[in-house]
Amino acid sequence: MSDIQLYLVEADKNKDEARKLAARSAAALANGDLKLVELIETAGEYINHEDAAMRIKSLSYLADVLEQVAPKVLKGQQRNLLCGFILTRVSDDSEGTGHCARALMALEKLGKWDSDTAANIANTFVSDSQTLRDHKLQSERFTILQLLDLLLRNYRKALKDLHNDDHDFLARFITYFDGEKDPRNLMIVFSILQVPMTEWDLGPHAQDLFDSVFNYFPITFKPPPGDPYGITAQDLKGRLQDCISASSDFAPYSFPALLDKLDSSSINTKRDVLAALKACVNNYEPATISLYSVTLWDSLKFEILNVEEEDLAQEALATLAAIANQLSKIQEGALTAYLKPVIKECNEHLEDAPTKQSQAAGRILNSIAKTSPELANTLTKAVLPHLFELFQSSESIAKRRGLIEVLNSLISATKDVSEQWKIYNAEGILVADRADESALRDWSAEALEAMLRAVINAPKSEVSFRLFAIAGLIGMIKIPKLLADSDVSRIIESFTDIIIQERSAANSEVEGAAISGLAVAAHHSPIVTSEKALPTFLAELPDNPTLGSGYEKVLEAFTKLSTETQVFDTIVLRLKNKLQAALHQEANITYIHALLMAILFAFSNGSPGTEDGVIKFSYFSDIAKPLLDQALGLSEGSSRSLSDHTSTDIIGRISNIILKSQTMHLQNQVLAEYESSFNSFGKDSSDAYSKAAVIASLHLNAAFQREALSPESATDLLKALSRTAVDQSTLPNVQLSALRQAALVVNKFIPPADLEQSLISTSTDVKSLLGQNRSSESIILAFSIVKGLLIQGKSNKYTTAYLQSLLELLSDTTFGSVAARGFVTILAPDDILSKENHCYLSGLYKQKTFNQTVPVISTSSKTADSAVKPNYLVALSGILRWLPYSIIENSLSTLVLLLLQSLDLQDQAHQDVKSATLVSLETIITQNASALFEHASSLISRLLTCTAAPDNTPQVRKAALRCLTHLPTQFKREAVVPYRRQVVKRLMACLDDGKRAVRTEAVRCRTAWLSLDQEDSDEE
Repeated sequence: MSDIQLYLVEADKNKDEARKLAARSAAALANGDLKLVELIETAGEYINHEDAAMRIKSLSYLADVLEQVAPKVLKGQQRNLLCGFILTRVSDDSEGTGHCARALMALEKLGKWDSDTAANIANTFVSDSQTLRDHKLQSERFTILQLLDLLLRNYRKALKDLHNDDHDFLARFITYFDGEKDPRNLMIVFSILQVPMTEWDLGPHAQDLFDSVFNYFPITFKPPPGDPYGITAQDLKGRLQDCISASSDFAPYSFPALLDKLDSSSINTKRDVLAALKACVNNYEPATISLYSVTLWDSLKFEILNVEEEDLAQEALATLAAIANQLSKIQEGALTAYLKPVIKECNEHLEDAPTKQSQAAGRILNSIAKTSPELANTLTKAVLPHLFELFQSSESIAKRRGLIEVLNSLISATKDVSEQWKIYNAEGILVADRADESALRDWSAEALEAMLRAVINAPKSEVSFRLFAIAGLIGMIKIPKLLADSDVSRIIESFTDIIIQERSAANSEVEGAAISGLAVAAHHSPIVTSEKALPTFLAELPDNPTLGSGYEKVLEAFTKLSTETQVFDTIVLRLKNKLQAALHQEANITYIHALLMAILFAFSNGSPGTEDGVIKFSYFSDIAKPLLDQALGLSEGSSRSLSDHTSTDIIGRISNIILKSQTMHLQNQVLAEYESSFNSFGKDSSDAYSKAAVIASLHLNAAFQREALSPESATDLLKALSRTAVDQSTLPNVQLSALRQAALVVNKFIPPADLEQSLISTSTDVKSLLGQNRSSESIILAFSIVKGLLIQGKSNKYTTAYLQSLLELLSDTTFGSVAARGFVTILAPDDILSKENHCYLSGLYKQKTFNQTVPVISTSSKTADSAVKPNYLVALSGILRWLPYSIIENSLSTLVLLLLQSLDLQDQAHQDVKSATLVSLETIITQNASALFEHASSLISRLLTCTAAPDNTPQVRKAALRCLTHLPTQFKREAVVPYRRQVVKRLMACLDDGKRAVRTEAVRCRTAWLSLDQEDSDEE
């Protein structure tokens, strides 16, 4: 049997096998075993068969062969012969057209067509074959559309010439696609039609072409579940929108049709209409837009004046702005005609301010004005005279508030276009600045006075009025060349007065706005701000505050100005000087801490100066070092007020921020200066400066690069740290710093090759720490050592053995509880162990820790004595609280029971464990509630127990209520309904809880459970 005969047999049974047979024929053509004439003659017998199915399969064979023919096998004359043969089939037979299209596309890949051939193919399909909808199979229509899309993509000129030569072609072309409904096909139809829409002369066919696509508006397509093609409604809407907005010739049909649909009661339809209108405005010719601008305004304004949905109003505003932008490109008369009714209506609404309409008027003005400087000037000149006339003639604060709100809209728009005032040459150099041309300059004095009066003189209870005024003043500061320095100075004075004089909670919003305003002033007018605000604030900061002096807000505002680089140095220097004055006056320690925190805030959140992209080292020399020397007793007249633990910690953090990005050379200078102080701690645990050195060295050593300490120096440091950490007389803060630093040292300063020797020589290997002379302190140190190594990820041999030793300790009746608490810390975040501090951070350390600990804990807890079982539960909860859900999800079946048992812990010392457990359970409930279905009864019972006061802390009660709140929606209905009454009854006590946050959660929880009753009613 020949290949085609075999193909006809296999075509319906095994398409892959049929395809292989076609490939065999293609190979025969390539090697000369099969002549093209023979192929056509053999296929022709079946292509002309009276059985339609036979004809279709034979054409499929021909297409499959051509798709697999190698390049250069068929010469141009042969390809033309095949084209003619296939087109004859398209004209003479309605069956197999899709395969004909496939064959033609295969031929085109083998060699480009000339213009006449391309035009002939297009004309044959559009004119001589059936229309697209006559082909019943979607796949066949899709293939035909692919061919036509190829023609319009690669042979644009040929088809345009065909249209120009045959005036009826476009009519046939439009009709050909009528009735297509398949989304996948429509995506191509819209793309095909867009070519004549944008590139051909449509003549009398414009309306027919528009109607052919607008018939699909609005798109209501919903993709079926699991749609393999991934076509969304938005994809179709986007293509359809491109068609509707493709040609200005559509305007007489598109605008009336779209505006008619804008009255639809469907929000989605309105949304599509507004998007299409904006696209039309942006794509049609400006001259065309001018004919419909007022009509569009009359319709669009209602979407803004009477807001149904905010996004509809936003789209309408954007369209109004687009109209103005388009009309700006042609003669001035068109823009004037459009703006005249806009200005008239907005001014009318100002007379009724404050109303939703006056607010909408402000939005309209802002949207159009921010399109260009010229439009901003036009609207400013047209609106502000009337606005200030109304403002001066009214004593109503409400009306004035509404007018200032509109004024702010124009100020905001002017700010938005201010960058367009600048003119740059081809090299990007500024050659002119037209800021002086802003129409707002003519009204800046009136605006400034109106807003300052509102800020200063309005009753303190008029919060919204004052907030609008402050927002307006901030906006004016942002506009270049609008205000003189004296004007900015007055604004700054009003802001500082608010911060200094209005320190009640009731004015917190106004105060916050004033602080933000000062930050803006510092950015745009740093010199004026430095001269006006900083001395004022500094005068309000006492050297030695008395009780209730209320310096906190002033200090906060003062510090927030540090976000501007130009005033940063002044602020930090003055804070340092104020700190020294406070120390000299022996101010209370709370004030000392506040001043230090202000300096820390400036460095961590402000904008310190940089050199070569790195924070200036001079900040350490001038600011941090003097403070550090005082804290460590290294300077004359050192104040012990800075050697307390909190002060030293803050100073250390400041030093860390400055030093960690410095060069190795500069870091070595600092290290050499303080190395002796850092090596001495642990020898005299009673000395305040020695204690301070432990805390300070933590932050400085964290800042240093890995190579700063030699392995020998790191080993000596580790020995001193261990001495401090295990000393029972060491204060908690000092011990914590020693523990954190021990983890830091083994993580980044001791190479893995030297690790074992260093740990053994300092007796900080886990075997020594957990030996016969072990203590609570040595066990905690062991966890710190292991933590540093785990995060490093380069010493797996040691961490595995060390973890095993720590896990075994959980069964110890004396120290098991200490070990359990150690596991709570082992994965806890620590900002010292970070990449910024040059530490090694393994990406898998959490997963590895989970794998090496949780299975052991789970297994051991099952056989553990009741006396030590809580140790396993505490350890498990401590590990899980720091892990992402993705790590624990595969072990839920094992973990759930242990987590539930953790909620039974009665000791008050375990409240934090219960809180962490509840957080883990909440994650499981929201991510994979099915893991808890079989435990619904015990879960609900335990959660209700955890909501009871005073047995549980507020944090535990809140977490339990959050978990309960999720259950009605996350669990199967039949699993929770039986507990509805019990839960609602028990929640009554929570509604009277002494903590507001707990009561709030209880209300949410009760509502969620009562909704189950509502569902029952709905079903009835």
